[in-house]
Amino acid sequence: MTQKAQIPTVSIVGLLALTIIFGWFRYGYGLLFSEFKNAFGLSTSLLGVISSLTFVTFLAGALIVVLFVVKFGARHVILAGIMTASTGLLIASLTDNWMIFAAACLLAGFSPGLTWSSFSQCVNEHCSINIQKRSLAVISTGSTVGLIVISLIYLFLDGNWRLIWGGGAVAGYLIYWWAYKTIPYKSETPSAKRIRFADLKPLLTSDKKPFYASAFLFGFTESTYWTYSADFVQGNFSMANSNAIFFLITGIGGLAGLLGGELISKWGMRFTFSLTIILYSLSMSVLFLSQGWLLVCFSGLTFGISFMLYAAYLPIWSSKVFPKFPAQGFGICIIVLNIGAILGPAVFGWILAYSAYSLIFLLLGIVGLLKVFMLPVVQEEF
Repeated sequence: MTQKAQIPTVSIVGLLALTIIFGWFRYGYGLLFSEFKNAFGLSTSLLGVISSLTFVTFLAGALIVVLFVVKFGARHVILAGIMTASTGLLIASLTDNWMIFAAACLLAGFSPGLTWSSFSQCVNEHCSINIQKRSLAVISTGSTVGLIVISLIYLFLDGNWRLIWGGGAVAGYLIYWWAYKTIPYKSETPSAKRIRFADLKPLLTSDKKPFYASAFLFGFTESTYWTYSADFVQGNFSMANSNAIFFLITGIGGLAGLLGGELISKWGMRFTFSLTIILYSLSMSVLFLSQGWLLVCFSGLTFGISFMLYAAYLPIWSSKVFPKFPAQGFGICIIVLNIGAILGPAVFGWILAYSAYSLIFLLLGIVGLLKVFMLPVVQEEF
């Protein structure tokens, strides 16, 4: 009797870690946006700037991975990422000072950059080839699971954001303890050395421009939608906890990201990518056309679907564009994506000071649609 391949422990730890890092912090910031405004008396624009600054630390975390993960292995970087997320959530949940709150968010902002590609590196180092794809799929599901869970908890606790983030911090420390016990150290390889910028020159040639431009626009638009959409929904509907219901719908739609590989195998990358871009653009711009509840639900559902599909396509596209440097290539992709994510909320936060909320979603849809001119360029279809 053949034994069924087991899901490795690192995949479960990765799923739980991304549940806290992305679900509680990254997406949770948008879900709790209105609560932050009320708790600290901050303007929408200033909270948008804080959101942008958290992507600066996200970027710093991604740079650390690119430069040091090959030398020191993924374990230490993953542990640092879980610790920064947990500590940032804890400090933010306890303070009444908006500047300390902002600093705590910046600390937690390191965590996605430190962990996203590091878990992929860990799977590559320690899991057999036949279970690597399954392991990565399990880990990536954590962000969507986190969004669904935090939305349900928000509804159960009636928006008590301090309890939500404080509880997330406690869960994060427990996950850190499990990760410390189970994630293996890097195998000793005397030839391994720290990556220098000179070693990354093949990643910066002109034929990579469509990939990087697409990543930049994705970061620019998705960070803005995540930052402002729940606040927009809550401001337009008297329904109790409409922001949490909206994000719950978005998270359910995000489960479609698990189908990304199958869709590419069936229809090809360029065609699937094009359809996803159109759906992604429509999901945002529809909020300009009407703010009726059904269209708002349509926006959340289709954004969740297209966002997670897009996020699933990027590492697949990266592996084809950078066959000799998969980890470093995807690390550069994350850096470029985060440059866009830094600019998006801040730029649109400034626009919000002079225009209606709904206008930014039309602009986001138009900018998102530009990605159809940056389709994958590879030697053969995949």
